[in-house]
Parts: sequence; structure tokens; C-alpha cells
Amino acid sequence: MSIRNKLYLLSESDQKDKLLTMPFGLKKQSSSTTITPARLPTSSPHLTNKVNGVNKADPPNLKRRLSSSTCSASSPSSITPVKTTVTTTAPTKKPKPMKCITHSELMVKAIKSKYRPFFTQTNDETDDSPRSSPLKDDYVLTLEYPGTGEYENFLLLKPIKLNARQDDIEEDNDEYHPVNDIYQTAFWIHDCYLTPAQQARLGDGSHGIMRNLTKYRNRRNGPRFAHAVDEFNKVIREFKAAGEIARNAKQLGHPSYDLTCHILYQVYSRTVAHQADALNNYQAFSNYVYGEINASLVNEFITKTNMTSKSVFMDLGCGIGNVVLQVAAQTGCESYGIEIMETPCKMAKRQLKEYATRMKAWSLPTGKVHFRHGDFLDTAANDMYTTMKRADVLLVNNYAFDATTNHSLAQMFLDLKEGTKIISLKSFVPKHHKINQRTLDMPESILKVEEFEYYSEAVSWTNNSGMYYLATVDRSRLKPFYDALYPK
Repeated sequence: MSIRNKLYLLSESDQKDKLLTMPFGLKKQSSSTTITPARLPTSSPHLTNKVNGVNKADPPNLKRRLSSSTCSASSPSSITPVKTTVTTTAPTKKPKPMKCITHSELMVKAIKSKYRPFFTQTNDETDDSPRSSPLKDDYVLTLEYPGTGEYENFLLLKPIKLNARQDDIEEDNDEYHPVNDIYQTAFWIHDCYLTPAQQARLGDGSHGIMRNLTKYRNRRNGPRFAHAVDEFNKVIREFKAAGEIARNAKQLGHPSYDLTCHILYQVYSRTVAHQADALNNYQAFSNYVYGEINASLVNEFITKTNMTSKSVFMDLGCGIGNVVLQVAAQTGCESYGIEIMETPCKMAKRQLKEYATRMKAWSLPTGKVHFRHGDFLDTAANDMYTTMKRADVLLVNNYAFDATTNHSLAQMFLDLKEGTKIISLKSFVPKHHKINQRTLDMPESILKVEEFEYYSEAVSWTNNSGMYYLATVDRSRLKPFYDALYPK
């Protein structure tokens, strides 16, 4: 099964070895000095170009004539000095550039050769509305999002591929589908952002606008489907204008696991999906073999470790950042990732930018997310090491790591704080490890390990089930041995 089908979860950031932190933006200040001439006629059409009655654009000889004429017209005793006042405006902040989501329309246009019209090009003879005529291939449909002023444009197309006989095309269910994205997004907004009374305005799967979305998508009726989306947008705009969506979003807090999966799939499809093949460029049977932990297993990690908005999470070898983003979205915690391979790290940073703007469109908090390109074992050149020492939860996908790398990692765990939880795909503690005087100073002796089973399709490299390990830093286990060695 392809990586695209395994992951639930488009702007370029090529900054290497820099910490990429949300939110983004530059603050600049500028000041200006304005000279205001005194006692000038306010009706003068050249008010802004004259100082002391002289047009700044006039040649020098004309300025002298004007000066002489002024003096000859008035006696010295009647001349009133003209004063100028200098007004310095307060420093003003340069407005931040508006950042918006990567629209589905633009992403699909970039690879339009892989798409065909989803809706059939037939007229609906029973409908005489303006939307009864067939939709063009480049027709753009807009969908309202919960955030203020947020929306997304879509092309009503479907992904295609050659069939097994290579002589005809069929719908590709493994690739991004714009119409399904519209449909699913509308239902997530209906289910998560509206109260039961507000939902009644839109109906549900059996009647009303929501029923029309389902019916006309299934019947491939483009004009009717577009009309149903227009009606949906009208109701959502009313709720947004009244502030009701914002209030509901605040009460929602962090998104559920299922809503998080939908949002992160939107992020992934617009930033990584079209370049996912580049992730396969690694040396086989090395520490750099690429593999992803899927969203269902990450959700289990969050539950097992009791992560909250006050937690600090770090993924050592974060790949394209899916786990880091999921943990931040579901819990709102500080979430860090470090990745030694350049291509996955670049993709992680692209995903972070899209994640920040898309969570804003959904009117949801992002948590604090950071990515670093580097080697997590290089503690001297890696400022993430300081963060690791205060982490509450570490994730190490060490399934393909060799013994030397695992041993080096275990040595780093000696600096972890008490109670830190370490999730791994291989145990850092040998099965028959025992604490005694000889092993007291070994990192394995401070780790209390629990073993759990994960089920099929939980990781990208196999469909089979397997085991993962949850180790907790617990130095209290050593106290009896130290007491015996150093009696009071």
C-alpha cells in the first residue's frame, strides 16, 4: 500500500538549521517628519508644495523675485515672521502580510492533467434555475470556513488513473479528491461548529441542505450540488456575522481526533502528497529508512501518556512532521520535531506553514510547533537538547535503528527529568535486564517499561500488527540499592 494511502494527514521554506516557529510575520516601524507652513491660505491649490509662500518646484530666480516682491509690498515694521512647526508622527506598525490557506483550486490546477470532470455534463430539464446549465471544467466553487473571512476555492474534478488494461481511465481513490473534500468539510462544520438548533437550519443526512449535498454528489448533478453549497454558505455566513460560529469554536477548544485527521489530510494533500515519492530516496537497511506512524496509533499515544496543553512533546526523527502536528492540534501542547534528512524536514516546514493558516481558517488553536533540521545525537550543535531535558513525552521511531544508535539514545535519557515518558518501537531495556550494583549507573536502570500491541495499518511499513514500548523515567527504583551501598 502506498505511503499516500497510509497517511491521514503548498509555500516553500528552505531555511536550514533555523528554528521555524509560529506565528509568522515581520514587524517594522517607520517614522516621518512633516513641515507644516504657518499662516498660509488654506485655499491655496499649492498648499503642500509651498513653504513661506515659495513654491518648492520653482526655479531659484523666481524664488528671489517672490522674496523681493514680498519685502517691497510691506514695510519692515509690518512684516510678520513666518514660523514653521515640525510634527513628528508616532511610529506606525507595518501591517503584516495576509497569510491564507493554499486553495484546492490552485493545487489541482498545478497537476490538472491527472484530473477529469467529476459531474456529468447533462442539463437538468426539471430545473429552470440559473444553475440548471452544465458546469464548465474550470468552474470554481467556493466553500465558507468557520474563521472570519475564511473560505476556499475548489475545482469540481476527480483524480484519475489508467485501469489494469491501460486502455481506459478510472477514478483514483488513493489521490486527493476535491469534491469529496467539499462534502466532508461541510459536514464537519455542520457537526462540530453548530448547536442542534443551528443545525436545523441546514438539515441533516435525511433532509434539507445537507441531504442535497449528499444526493446531488451521488447523482453527479453539478448544478444542483453547486446550488446546495451556495445555500450552505449563505447560512454559515449568517452565523459568522452574528458571532455564533466564533462562540461555538471557542467552546470546542481543541479538535477531536477525527476532525484533526481531516484537517491534517488537507494540509498534507496541499504540501506533500504530490512529492511523496521523494521520501523513498534513502539507503535501504540504514538508520535513514523512512517510515510513518499513522494517526490512529498517534491518538493512542496521546491517550496513554495523558498529554495536555501544558505538556512538552518531542519527536526524535520527525520525518515530514505528521506526528508533531497531530499532537499539537489535538492537545495544544508545545510540540517539537527534529529530522536529519533534508527532504523530509523541508516538507515538515511546508506543512507547518499550511497548518498554521488552515487552523486559523478552522478557527482553532495551533499549539506551539517547532521543527529543526539536524542530528538529535549531536548535542553540542543542537539546541533541541535543552528542550529534550524538559520534555514530558518523547517519541523515537527506532524500528530501523541499529544497536549503536539505540545505545547512544539511551545515554541521552540519563538527563531526562523524572516522569518523562519515552515511546519507541523497540525497547531500550533488554528483556532480562536486572538492577544491581553493576548496572546502577546504566540508563536502562532508570526506565520502567510497559509493552503494548498495535494493530494492523498502524504504521506505514507493514499491514501487520506489532508491539510498541512506553518507558517512564523512574529513579526511585534505584533508592534501595543506593541505601544498601551507602547506609546512613
